[in-house]
Amino acid sequence: MKLNPKQLAVSAALLGLLAAGAALPAAAASPISAPAAITFPWSPVAAESVETGDYAPTMTVGTAQQLSPVVQPQKAASRNGVSYVSDNPNIVSVGEDGVAQAVGLGTANITATCGDVSCTYTITTQPDSTMIATEMDITLASSTIAVGDTTSLSLAVLPTTAANYISVSLSSSDPGVATVNNFGKVTGVAPGKATITATAGDVTCSATVTVVATSSSSASTGPVESISLNTNYIVLKPGASGTITGSVAPSSASQKLTFTSKDKKIATVNGSGVVTGVATGATSIIVSNGKVSSSVTVIVNRTASASSSGTDSTGEGTAPAETDPIVASIENAASDTISYPQSQVPVLTTAMLNALRTTGRTLVLEAEDYTLTVDGSTIRNTTSEVNTALTFAPDEYGLRFTLNEGEAMPCGVTITMTGENAGYSRLYLHNTVSGKWQFLNSYKDGVAHADVAGEYLLTNQNLRFTSINWTFFIGAGILVVACLIAYVAVKKRYWFW
Repeated sequence: MKLNPKQLAVSAALLGLLAAGAALPAAAASPISAPAAITFPWSPVAAESVETGDYAPTMTVGTAQQLSPVVQPQKAASRNGVSYVSDNPNIVSVGEDGVAQAVGLGTANITATCGDVSCTYTITTQPDSTMIATEMDITLASSTIAVGDTTSLSLAVLPTTAANYISVSLSSSDPGVATVNNFGKVTGVAPGKATITATAGDVTCSATVTVVATSSSSASTGPVESISLNTNYIVLKPGASGTITGSVAPSSASQKLTFTSKDKKIATVNGSGVVTGVATGATSIIVSNGKVSSSVTVIVNRTASASSSGTDSTGEGTAPAETDPIVASIENAASDTISYPQSQVPVLTTAMLNALRTTGRTLVLEAEDYTLTVDGSTIRNTTSEVNTALTFAPDEYGLRFTLNEGEAMPCGVTITMTGENAGYSRLYLHNTVSGKWQFLNSYKDGVAHADVAGEYLLTNQNLRFTSINWTFFIGAGILVVACLIAYVAVKKRYWFW
C-alpha cells in the first residue's frame, strides 16, 4: 500500500506519541496486558509492615513526644490511618494524633496499628524534679527520753512536693538503746544514745536520741530534764524571720538556752532565738541548756505559705512569711471551685499548680471570649508554668490560637469558647511532624479539652488534605490520544485534514 505525505506525517506523529508513552514510569504507562499494575488514587492500599521509627524509650513525667510509625507502603497510612492504644494510660497516655504523654511512674506499651499490622512502643517513665527529694531534715519531739517512754519524729523534705512520692525508711543505730517504727515512733529501751536515720534514695538525715534511766530505777540521778519548744519547724522566705522560744522541765533546771544553726548559709539565729532565712534550703536550729537539747527544722523557700507548726507562748508567734494571694485563696477556699478574671492570673505559677494539686480544687479563669478551667486532680507535675492568655488571630479557615506558647503542659485544661468564638464547630491541632492540621474529637459544643501545647485552629470547615499522583492521569491521557489517532489513521478518516 502506498502512503501519501499526509499519511506519513500521521504515522510519524503516532510513533512519537507511543514512544513518549513507553518512556513513562511503569506505574503510569503499564502495558495493556498487565492492568493489575495500574492503581487508582481511591483504590485501597493494604499496609505490609509498621515499624516504630525513632522515639524516646524513657520519658520524664509531665513531658510528651510525638510517635511517628513508619508504614510500608507509605500510602497505606494516609488511606487507612494509624490508631494508637496504651495498655496503661495511667502511666503513658496517647492521643489519636500519636502524641504520648508521661502521666505516672512505671512502664507502658503503646500499640500503633495500620490495617492488619502493628508495632509496639515500650516507654518507661522517670520522676521529674518535683518528685525527687534533694534534702531532708529529721526532728525529734524530745531528744531525751526515759526507758520505756516514747517520742515522735517529724521529717521535712525539699522540695516539699516530693513528700507525696518518696519512700522513706527509718532505722536506729542501736536498737538495744532505742527503736523506731515505720510511723516515726521512737521508744527508749536502755540508757545510752542512739542515732535515728531516715533514708530516701540517696538522701539521708539523722538525729540523736538520749535514753536515760527512770527515776524509780535510779533515784540518785534526780528528775529527768527535758526541753519544750514553741514549734517543731519554721518555714520562711529569704530575709523573713521567726522566733523560737522554750522552757526546761523541771523548773529547777537551768532555763538559760543557747541557739545554734547547723548551716548559717541557709538560716542564722541570735541569742534570743530569732531565726532569719538566708538562702533556700533546710537546716536545724539546736536549742540546749547545757544538759539536754532539742532541735527545730527550718525550711527556707521562695514560695513559703506557712511559717510555723506551733504558736509562740509569748503571744508574738513566728513572723508570717509572705504568700501569693492566689495561692492563699486556693488553699483557704470554702468551696472546691475558685473563680478569677483571667487578667488577674496571666500565668499559673508552680506554687499555684502545687496548691491546686494538693487541695484538689478547680480554678476557673474568665476572659473576654473564652473561659479556661484547671482541675487540680489532673495536674501531673508542677515543674512548669501555664500561660493562661489565648490570643486569637484570623486565618483563611477560621481562627488560630496558641496554647501555653508551645511549651510543655503540666496538666490538661478545659477551654470554653464564648462570644463570637463559640460559633465554630470544629477544632484542629497543628501536627508539627506531618505539617498538617489534625482534627480533634475532644471538641464539642464550644468546649475543648486540651493537654498538648501548640497551635490550634477553630473552623467550620472539614479540612481534608490529600495528595494526587498526577503522573497517572497524564500518562493515561496520552495513551487515550494515541489510541484515537491510531484509530483515525487506520480508518483513513482525515476529516480534520
